[in-house]
Amino acid sequence: MRKLIISLVCLFPVLVFANIGEGVGYWAVKCGGFGGSVEIESSNEVKININDNNLYVSGFIQKDYNGQLKLFYKDVIETMNETIDWTVISKSKPIADVTFKNGTMHMKWKGFFDTKHNNYIWKSEPDFVVASGDRLNVEMNKCEFK
Repeated sequence: MRKLIISLVCLFPVLVFANIGEGVGYWAVKCGGFGGSVEIESSNEVKININDNNLYVSGFIQKDYNGQLKLFYKDVIETMNETIDWTVISKSKPIADVTFKNGTMHMKWKGFFDTKHNNYIWKSEPDFVVASGDRLNVEMNKCEFK
């Protein structure tokens, strides 16, 4: 029993915070153009340009118990948005599901979870949702700038 507990304590963080390797980098619907962006660091920290010149947030990516990648909101970096009450936005409910296939990042955007009203908000307003036309399958390309 002791070995099981030690194994779980040692392996669980590795599974949850596993490095997403291929996902590290700068992702956008249109590299260098309108559409917002997601920048993933090797530490799984994320910077998300939700709306150009309006809303820029930090977050992190975690694998859930099924191995699915979840994107979580962490904090506001910069905003001109006075619509969202950031004091009631959850940091424990995912804002998006993420997968990587054939060099493309696929994001199912959920929005920000408002704990006061118990629902997701800002579901269709992000630039990447507008640019892709589908919040349930936002396709982003890895951008290489030289």
